[in-house]
Amino acid sequence: MRRPSLVLRALVILYVGALLALPLGFVFQQALSKGWGQFWSALRDPAMDQAIWLTTKVLVLAVPLNVLFGVGVSLWIVRHPSKLSRALDVVIDVPLALSPIIVGLMLELAYAQTGWFGSSFAYLGLKIMFTYWAIVLASIFVSLPLVSRQVIPLLREVGEHQEQTAATLGAKPGRIFFTITLRSIMWATAYGVTLTLARVIGEYGAVLIVSGNIALLTQTLTLNIGANFESFNSYQGFVGSLLLGVISVLVLGVIGIARHRLERKRHDSFV
Repeated sequence: MRRPSLVLRALVILYVGALLALPLGFVFQQALSKGWGQFWSALRDPAMDQAIWLTTKVLVLAVPLNVLFGVGVSLWIVRHPSKLSRALDVVIDVPLALSPIIVGLMLELAYAQTGWFGSSFAYLGLKIMFTYWAIVLASIFVSLPLVSRQVIPLLREVGEHQEQTAATLGAKPGRIFFTITLRSIMWATAYGVTLTLARVIGEYGAVLIVSGNIALLTQTLTLNIGANFESFNSYQGFVGSLLLGVISVLVLGVIGIARHRLERKRHDSFV
């Protein structure tokens, strides 16, 4: 039994190494191939700095909105079951099934100046497509279910016993939520937040369609990396890829901690 186990482990390590470790190591090698001085100069490139700043601004708005939606819709689906909430439980998974390119095209049809909703905004003198707001919409759409898909199972496992007990003792709904409900879903929410962060940071297809990919204006970090490779500025592209890789590793570390705490919380709920 021991030899097959060792063989299986070796195969898994080789598989992961070939798919992840070697390409990531190649990116690190290329980004640092010209020395630290050139690396820091590349990081201070105006287009990259603007792309990092825009990505940060998108995160600041898209992630909190998805957290509020995810927690709110989870409470509705679990605590107030109905035909409408069951239908919503299915519909919120749609972004996971759609290609990001299709998401971008849908948003363009809806919010372009001649689109279904965009014409109304245009009448008010507002432009959605090819702006910061279009990028935020695309980022929210593609990451919409990531918080709720972590919170809903935990809410169902925890149940309503503690909340009902607090209510019978005279606790108000707000206090019940912050002292009982929110504490029980804290790590599930944290896990969903980190998944949302990773998805928003790395999104390319939907953002490419709705942003117009305008350098120094609507170019996120992933679009900036793609633009550098397309213009044969490969070194700048590798520097951006290294930066994105480091951010992703940090996010994965947070995901690992949150997942460990979430599994412990779920285990404790059964004890």
